[in-house]
Amino acid sequence: MVSPLVILIASLGVAALALVLSLRIRRNRLDTAKLSYPPGPKVAAMPILDAWVEYRDWGNIYGDLIYLPEWNTLITNNAEVAVDLLEKRARIYSDRSMTPIMKLCGGENLLSVECYSEKWRRDRRVFQQTFRQAAVSQFYPSQYNKVHEFLRNLVSAPDSFLEHIQRLSQGLVFKSLYGLEIGPEDPLAKKAISIVGTFARALLSGGFPTYELFPWLIYLPSWFPGCEFKRVAAQCGKIVEEVDTVPFNIAMNNLKDGICTSPIAELAVQKPEDLQEIKAMGTMSFIAASDTTMSSISSFLLAMCMHPDVQAKAQEEIDRVIGRDRLPTFEDRRSLPYVEAVYREVMRLDPPIPLGFPHVSTEDDFYRGYYIPKGRFALWISFGCSVVANIWAINRDPNVYSEPDKFMPERYTNSPMGPFENIDNIYAYGFGRRVCAGRYMADNTVWLTVASVLAAFTLEKTKDENGNEIPITGEMTDLFFRHPRPYKSSITPRSHLAGELVLATADH
Repeated sequence: MVSPLVILIASLGVAALALVLSLRIRRNRLDTAKLSYPPGPKVAAMPILDAWVEYRDWGNIYGDLIYLPEWNTLITNNAEVAVDLLEKRARIYSDRSMTPIMKLCGGENLLSVECYSEKWRRDRRVFQQTFRQAAVSQFYPSQYNKVHEFLRNLVSAPDSFLEHIQRLSQGLVFKSLYGLEIGPEDPLAKKAISIVGTFARALLSGGFPTYELFPWLIYLPSWFPGCEFKRVAAQCGKIVEEVDTVPFNIAMNNLKDGICTSPIAELAVQKPEDLQEIKAMGTMSFIAASDTTMSSISSFLLAMCMHPDVQAKAQEEIDRVIGRDRLPTFEDRRSLPYVEAVYREVMRLDPPIPLGFPHVSTEDDFYRGYYIPKGRFALWISFGCSVVANIWAINRDPNVYSEPDKFMPERYTNSPMGPFENIDNIYAYGFGRRVCAGRYMADNTVWLTVASVLAAFTLEKTKDENGNEIPITGEMTDLFFRHPRPYKSSITPRSHLAGELVLATADH
């Protein structure tokens, strides 16, 4: 048996050799680069907290293209640039950075982050087969069921609205895909939520700075100093595998035993050759909905508490168009332009993933006179140029939006195109070939929740014992995923009839 001392000495030797080679490659790359790169600051460490704000500030200094050579990262705060690169040149800019740490996290089986490859095409084909625009009506019954359950929970326990939102976002995926009733208190749901933060760190430049600066550490044992990231990522990967397997097996057993059927089980029976892709579709759907759907709905509730005039105007439209004796349905959507504008403004002002998922280039490119490199190499690992579209800043471009930081749905109703724009114009869902594959279902879920809450409830700031309103700061989280920090609000049925309508949904 080899002694620990020998292993340590060998590891140190590998680390030293790797460091020398990595520095030499980096030095050669910098010395030989004669092409004109886009301008940008020299940063020793990438910003982590509210990175989208700092990226915007860099854009105010350096322009529409910001390049960070030490991190081989290109940032844009401009929609035209994002569309030009990520959509019009999608052939070049549709890859992802599947670093070893992302592999440890289980990223190879998650559509949003896996590399642009034949495997990705297979996974996306299966995903689109289920979630394409023409197919999402199959989820209407589950969406009505879970949104109405959410409304009933608001009636019975309004102070726990954040917990109810999480129950809605998680439960909808389990219900609609697997035919299961699983809430946030379920151990599996808790585990899935626990890994969202790890994925956020792995996807954000600077999230694991030691590994990013010294990528050769991935080849050293997890107990080696500086390699604790390997333990964190490996635990994340185990949970992804569990989420991938447990609900799928339950759904298949329920179908086999005649208990109930579900889309994912039926698809697995119809196309057993796509079994791995089908399981991965369910896992990706759950992990994505756990934070993004929750974020959009909680941002909407916060906006209504802070903008009672907008709330009143949307409710007047609902009362005028559909009345007060029923709840909104998907068939009402085109008849409610102001409600649509409220939804669009929530998605503009508070995108759940402000920086989106970084794209990665696969070829050298030239754009606006600047050279955008394919990538760099550090030892045996290839790093493509990471291209970040700062959605948060794009949606606040003062050249496009008047008073961009103001919540103002009228900007859509007053637009010549009106509020019913193409869903592709909602940049929160991403760009190009890597646009969110589940966006049609997500779009329907958030819209139905917005319309239903407006029809049934009044949202206000809470009051203290003296009847004075308690201010809401509107603070948001500041890491990869963005949503409101916990706050207090008053949520009450608009009338006795509204409360009765909500409670009556339990009988449907």
